[in-house]
Amino acid sequence: MDHSTTDNKNYKRNTYPQTNQVITAGDILYSSKGWSTFLVGHVGIVGPDLAVHHSHPRGGFTDSLKAYLSRHKFGGVMTVYRPRKGAEHAAIWASENIEIVNKYIFHPYLDNIASNYCSKFIWQAFWFSQSVDITSRRLSGKSKNFVYPMNIKASWNLEEIARIKL
Repeated sequence: MDHSTTDNKNYKRNTYPQTNQVITAGDILYSSKGWSTFLVGHVGIVGPDLAVHHSHPRGGFTDSLKAYLSRHKFGGVMTVYRPRKGAEHAAIWASENIEIVNKYIFHPYLDNIASNYCSKFIWQAFWFSQSVDITSRRLSGKSKNFVYPMNIKASWNLEEIARIKL
């Protein structure tokens, strides 16, 4: 049996739309600013199961990539960033802790997981899995501060690997 056809189908199924980039645990998805993201953008993280974990106004969510992309309005852009280090640990932490998020609120205590918002949750995934402040702002789990999607997007630890037109 020729396995190249089967392997090729699996490869295509596990790539980001409009790209040949393989979906990888720890990838960060940043949506462009628009009405659907309250004009600030939105971020989610790919878990080990390749689902996207994110804090949403209705709490913590785990979506398939297709469902996650459908939450964003047409005409926008989803940028995929790949962490240079710590992706796997952050992805595991996010998948294990997304269910703790029960209230979407811009809560400034970075150690509070239950009261959360999208970019704080991504920051927490890196901090609580390996004590890495991906914003380079000298934040810690004891900090009282806000982490915005643009802080995640500008991280020294992320490399842009793809753009998906929505």
